[in-house]
Formats: sequence, structure tokens, C-alpha cells
Amino acid sequence: MSVVVLAMAFGTGKAINQPIKKQVEEMVALKGYDVFTQPDLAEILELKAGHLFLANQYGNHMSTLALIKQFVFMAKVYDWKSVRLIAARQHIWRCARDLRHLAPEMHVQLYPLTVEYCPDTQPWVRSSFLWWAREIVIRSIL
Repeated sequence: MSVVVLAMAFGTGKAINQPIKKQVEEMVALKGYDVFTQPDLAEILELKAGHLFLANQYGNHMSTLALIKQFVFMAKVYDWKSVRLIAARQHIWRCARDLRHLAPEMHVQLYPLTVEYCPDTQPWVRSSFLWWAREIVIRSIL
């Protein structure tokens, strides 16, 4: 079974994404998995094994759904059947929901991480209040 890591950034900053960076690097070092992610996270990763696949990002922000759509396309191209989904605990539910909706045949294993809110160019990752105000709306419309 072909396994890949899908790493989802939480905001755009280097500091905020350190827990995700660490988990991805440890998993890849241990298992040699390939990684699919977005440019904001890829620029801080230091991978010693596996291959890095980047989503195409237009502008300063890429939605979760847009990233997952690109991942599902690549999964079909590379015949990835199993995914290790790494994301912030606040974000992983929606990531998994979108992935399971678009690729129900794929085996998804979740790796939720504690990521603290902090200053970022994306205001919704600056505080719990800002995150949940936006998240509740997104969850209700999709």
C-alpha cells in the first residue's frame, strides 16, 4: 500500500507551524514517506528522505478545500492509497471531513497536533475566538 503524508499548515508563519514541521520531519525520517503540502509549510521543512510534492498556490492564501482537491488529484496520479494527515488539532476535523468526502476510498490516519494561536498574516489563527468565529461559518456552509 502506497503511503503519503498530507501536511496542512496552520497559518503562514514559521513559528506557528513548528509543531507540524517537527512531526512531518520525524515521520519522514522514520518511514521515508513522501509529503504533499503547501508552499508556506514546505519552505520550512528539512526532509532527509522521501519526495516533497507542492500544491499550486495562487496569491497569499490557499483554502483547505483547494489544497485537498489538489492532493486527491495527485493521489490518483501517484496511486497513493493511504494518507497520514498531519494538522493542527483545531483544523484536522475539517481537513479529514473534506478528504473523506473527496476520496472515500482512501485510508486516512489522523495526527492532530497542539498548535498555539499566535500573530500571523491570517487573522483567524491569531486567537481561539477568531478561529472559531470563522470555522463555525465554514463548517455550516460546506
